[in-house]
Amino acid sequence: MAYSDTVNETQITVGQLIEYAFRAAGKTAEEQTPEYVQAAKQALYYILMNLSNRGVNLWMLKNIILGTVADQTILQLPAETIAVREANWRYIVTPQISEALPIDNYDAPALFDNSLNNHATSTVSENWFGAFYQTSQRMFQVGFNAYVPSGGSTTYNLVLEASSDGLTWITAQTLPATTLSDKQWAYYPIDPSPAYTFFRLRETVAPTFSLRQIVFSYTQQDIPLAKLNRDDYWNLPNKQYPSQRSLQYWFDKTITPSMYLWPIPNNDFQCFQLIIESQVLDVGTLTNQVYVPNRWLPAIQAWLSHELSIQLPGTDLRRIAYLEQQYEKWLKSAEDGEEDLAPIYFQPNISYYTR
Repeated sequence: MAYSDTVNETQITVGQLIEYAFRAAGKTAEEQTPEYVQAAKQALYYILMNLSNRGVNLWMLKNIILGTVADQTILQLPAETIAVREANWRYIVTPQISEALPIDNYDAPALFDNSLNNHATSTVSENWFGAFYQTSQRMFQVGFNAYVPSGGSTTYNLVLEASSDGLTWITAQTLPATTLSDKQWAYYPIDPSPAYTFFRLRETVAPTFSLRQIVFSYTQQDIPLAKLNRDDYWNLPNKQYPSQRSLQYWFDKTITPSMYLWPIPNNDFQCFQLIIESQVLDVGTLTNQVYVPNRWLPAIQAWLSHELSIQLPGTDLRRIAYLEQQYEKWLKSAEDGEEDLAPIYFQPNISYYTR
């Protein structure tokens, strides 16, 4: 017997989902007018957005690192953030550099002076900045602070490179395109962490770039932040109390979500590790795929078939009721499987009754 010998190679497009939904509703291909196809795309979008209201989508959890500056009260979150599932204040250690690179760029040392007051601009011939260490270092995180003198924002397309001799460089990691405003931080984990004596950030698109700071570091400790509700935060008597590390936060769940930190940072080099739940990606075009795990496709298909059957004229009510039963069955099956299978440990605490 012959098998395909492939796993996870079957691709189901948005167009295929819609065509299946039409057939399930009892409609022929000739009845798939542009108006009905657009209605099906809109119904699919509503379905995907509503998934976040039914529970945690494990495939949409993201690990991000955000930096702050001194006296910053509000930590702006990515626009797609639905909830903050975990939040840590991250204590990082930044090894002392032996020399800033390039050597002939006299502004380069400003990037490692632990201050945001200065900046450095690369040259066309040496469109990069880096550091030399006397002994090999393993870096687990890289951060950089933007310099945008004219206001607005700029986009960085950087790669992290490492070297043992300063001559032959390897690409340790390609960082995603990052758009920042002036004095705004971007942090990224380095995985795997190379042990080298030279590290640098090189711009791959713009002819030159400017930064205020670069931080090559490793994590010493992650300390969980306690979550506050709205009443507890607004009842704090001194919301601008400064500290070398924040202890608590309130998640402001608005259209543009954010975190209110307390105490607020008293320096420019604090960073936070968050696990956020993001929205499911948009539907896109008919040739795109739906951004859900394959195990969820039957439930999404059944749900779309039911939603489309309601909108199409002339659909038999018994067919609509049948499709509703089918989507509820497949949806329950998908949601029952949405777990990480980790063991649960309960530790009773009766100290309040035994003191």
